Amino acid sequence: MTGIVARITCLFLCIALSGCVTTRPVEPVADEPVPIVETPDLETAPIATPDPTPTPPIIAQPEPDPTPVPAPPTPAPPEEPVYELKSGYDELPYWSRSNPLPALKSFIQSCELWARREDGDWLNPNLPDYGRIRDWLPACAEAAQTPLDTYAARGFFQTHFEPVQLATSTQNAGKLTGYYAPQIDVKRRADAVYSEPILARPSSAALQNQPRKNINATTSRVLAYGRPMEVFFLQIQGSGRIKFPDGTVYRAAYDGHNSHKYVSIGKLLVTRGELTLEQSSKQSIEDWMVRAGPVKARALMNENPRYIFFKTETLSGDLGPKGAMRVPLTAMGSLAVDPRYHPYGALVWIRAKLPQYGGDYTGAESGFLVSAQDTGNAIRGPMRGDLYYGAGDEAGAKAGVTKHQAIWTLFLPRSLALRALILS
Repeated sequence: MTGIVARITCLFLCIALSGCVTTRPVEPVADEPVPIVETPDLETAPIATPDPTPTPPIIAQPEPDPTPVPAPPTPAPPEEPVYELKSGYDELPYWSRSNPLPALKSFIQSCELWARREDGDWLNPNLPDYGRIRDWLPACAEAAQTPLDTYAARGFFQTHFEPVQLATSTQNAGKLTGYYAPQIDVKRRADAVYSEPILARPSSAALQNQPRKNINATTSRVLAYGRPMEVFFLQIQGSGRIKFPDGTVYRAAYDGHNSHKYVSIGKLLVTRGELTLEQSSKQSIEDWMVRAGPVKARALMNENPRYIFFKTETLSGDLGPKGAMRVPLTAMGSLAVDPRYHPYGALVWIRAKLPQYGGDYTGAESGFLVSAQDTGNAIRGPMRGDLYYGAGDEAGAKAGVTKHQAIWTLFLPRSLALRALILS
């Protein structure tokens, strides 16, 4: 098909290599002296006021928001052609026993955003085979009325979409990794263990654009204090959850970075012979830091000058953080993709091995349907995906061992699939 071209990222090597972050980096700025700002009294100043994020309603005909959402910036054109191959549900070996309910939930999130855009907008002008928003709206209307169970979800997708398998001139499979939203324990006051600040975005560019080594509790408002390594990996992921001793949990949502280039500490340790490529998981990197001690651990973390700032949000049900599409991510239903090849909101069926438990590096052959709703610095290419596993330790344990070959099949509205097959 001529128009379809193709924050920890986890295998935790991939976490350390890139993270799933939705904002593209810019050129680093030169180091500047760090201005000193007044630090609030932590006993009287609470964390930043959380922004409420109510659960979006599921309605038959989504009503447009009073303020329409403009079309997002158009990504650069794809760099290599991707070809579609005729497919069908009988050629998806795991479809009949899959669980497409997470995909239905994530698709409804996409539909609610599309309802606030012009229905004549392209999903991506550089990828016309994905059509315009109006080509997807009939399925959106039906999705809002579909019961939220596995059987109904499978019937919905079979009724409204047609599978179209992807391949390039050199390969018919890509790579799948995983990411998640960590939850870390924090305190409102620093102590010997909880010593690393989680910072709000500074009010001035001079403060915001400092390299990591120059950023500390005087740089901006402190939202909470955590363990240094956990805060560092929270930044790698780009978002997560913070839990206070009284049991209160907030989302630490991405709110910008310091414009410095990301440097992988996992790659540095492999290059220096401290770890092998096979050993470079998040756990192995943390173990190295413990053995090396806090001074060397801090020096290693500072070799990654990129720094992430956060804002706090109240949690709403099981909704995840917002991805690059600006909708909440759905566990096992949202995928980070390269937007040069696939527009946000596209549906992708992936055949790949998935871990059945934490530490299951081998995984089991599976098939699952997801919505393209996020991106990341390491997510490059037509069949490169990063699966969102959800929040917490269990999600992280599975995401950390996900690094497998993946075969991609698009789910296109039937009219678009037929048009693409004719033109291919």
